[in-house]
Amino acid sequence: MGCLASRPSAAPALDEKRTLLDAYAADKPSHTPVDTTSRLAALRACMDEAGVQAYIVPSEDAHASEYAAECDQRLAYVSGFTGSSGTVVIFGDSAHLFTDGRYHIQAAQQLDMHWTLHKVGEPGVQEWPAWLASNLDGAQAGVDATVISYTLATKVASMLAECGSGVTYTANLVDQVWRDRPKPSRAPVYVHEMKYAGVSSESKICDVRTWMQSKKENNAYVLSSLDQVAWLLNVRGASVPCNPVFPSYMIVTPDQAALFVDEALLLGETCAYLAAIPVSVHAYGDVFDWIAALSSAGTRFYFDEKASAALVRAAEQSFVLLPPDNPLAMAKARKNPTELNGMRNAYLRDGAAWARWAAWLEEQIVVHGKHIDERTAADAFATIRAQDPLYAGMQAYDAISATGANAALPHYETPRDGAPIINRMSPYLNDSGAQYHDGTIDTTRTVHFGTPTSQQKRAFTRVLQGHIALASARFPEGTTGVQLDMLARAPLFRDGYNYMHGTGHGVGSFLNVHEGPCAFSAKSSVPLQEGITLSDEPGFYEEGQFGIRIESILAVQSCETYRDFGRFYEFELLTRVPIQRKMIDFAMLSPVEVQWLQWHNAMVRDAVLPLVRKDPRAANWLRRQ
Repeated sequence: MGCLASRPSAAPALDEKRTLLDAYAADKPSHTPVDTTSRLAALRACMDEAGVQAYIVPSEDAHASEYAAECDQRLAYVSGFTGSSGTVVIFGDSAHLFTDGRYHIQAAQQLDMHWTLHKVGEPGVQEWPAWLASNLDGAQAGVDATVISYTLATKVASMLAECGSGVTYTANLVDQVWRDRPKPSRAPVYVHEMKYAGVSSESKICDVRTWMQSKKENNAYVLSSLDQVAWLLNVRGASVPCNPVFPSYMIVTPDQAALFVDEALLLGETCAYLAAIPVSVHAYGDVFDWIAALSSAGTRFYFDEKASAALVRAAEQSFVLLPPDNPLAMAKARKNPTELNGMRNAYLRDGAAWARWAAWLEEQIVVHGKHIDERTAADAFATIRAQDPLYAGMQAYDAISATGANAALPHYETPRDGAPIINRMSPYLNDSGAQYHDGTIDTTRTVHFGTPTSQQKRAFTRVLQGHIALASARFPEGTTGVQLDMLARAPLFRDGYNYMHGTGHGVGSFLNVHEGPCAFSAKSSVPLQEGITLSDEPGFYEEGQFGIRIESILAVQSCETYRDFGRFYEFELLTRVPIQRKMIDFAMLSPVEVQWLQWHNAMVRDAVLPLVRKDPRAANWLRRQ
């Protein structure tokens, strides 16, 4: 449906639409490759000095972070590839990048002539450990032990040993050749107030110690994931893009809680707060000496499975690698009532920001006929969000603002310069979010500023049906994300559609936008529990043409059922953004699905209207949805 005034007086013929779409696709900006000649030459000289014939550069930092600080983006420096996931393997005469299907197109555009791209996931393409084992020929591969997990490093060492090769742990050779390496951020660490956190740090640490005591041994819990440190201490930072965290480690013993951090990040108020818990503060690099000293005293360590090889090796042989659903990860994932209420408020305010932005964008493109490019649209939205009184100074992730064929790339990077104009012939996808002190936002909507084709409407409707099926689910205690993932895919399967990413991920409470251990995906075997918040984001991607994704955030909550066969759960919908009706083929929807859509848009309208009454354009836009 939609506003009649927004429709062209006559729809162009389908072949005209195809011509226009192809033209837009041809105008897609390319990533300019970086000349890596001198960087590779310098790195190879360091490899020779270190006595290694291959060198491994992961994309992760020392804490296995999804987003790395600029000074830790070593893979991007050496290769020119800026995607968030990949591994580089460099030989004396060749250089190789391994990345998954999200980044095949981007990597092909960003790598220069010195590089070979390995498109992991395509038939016959090996993962980098297996490829390295079959190509090293009895030589040594070097890697910095602080940026590779112990789990992966052990696997790689075993595979190489079977082929007569080996792993040598070296200093970080990229750091040695990165002459203009950015300085680490000095953004201060600050206290996350109780009115947002809900539970004190003292209480959280007490819970960790209670779990440790149940093991009946002299033990220590080592935290290396940055969001876990920030959550446990109720502090936040701004050292890492998009995530309110800071470089740190933490060790909890039965009688000590020690934080390892650059003390320049701690101001007087934060130092006093930590001392009162009490938490002792030590230099960031001292964590390795602490672990070694505790190990010599017979301490048994508990590490996250993503802990670095350097960290675990310091414990010698007395350690346990905890699974993804370890006690601390689960406690963080289960939002307490205060956190849940904060997220409700954050998504309500962000819904108002979305209405203001969407109304402006529609007016500019449809009413005034202006040419708004992807980057201008994304920046305009970021400006509106930054006006929120609880805006924490950063976006939750790099916004995906995508028109035409760009929307068919699930992890499209909207360029700063030369971004395409948002066109009226194909859907426009916006996937973006902000960090507020009371919640982390992750929302995606796909809209059309002209008249959608029947194919576009059919694809959108299938995605919507999957979105509704998951959002409406009821399920017994013990159900996992992998069991629910199929609910969102089934409607797309009916038309032979699928999407090559998980249906949803966990979302933090003013923390990481991608939070484990629960998710809707084929790899998620952790049962859902009350208070966990996850995204619901099925999609459709027609390479070279258009893409569609609808994403809302759900919170797991208990529910009553007609019969009593144990505990059941359902989802509370947190997102407050309407779904565009003109993109829907209503003939494909069941009466129940139509009812859900009507309820959804009415609920959003009633909730958000009071926040935008002083903005007639936004209020009118909401009423039309």
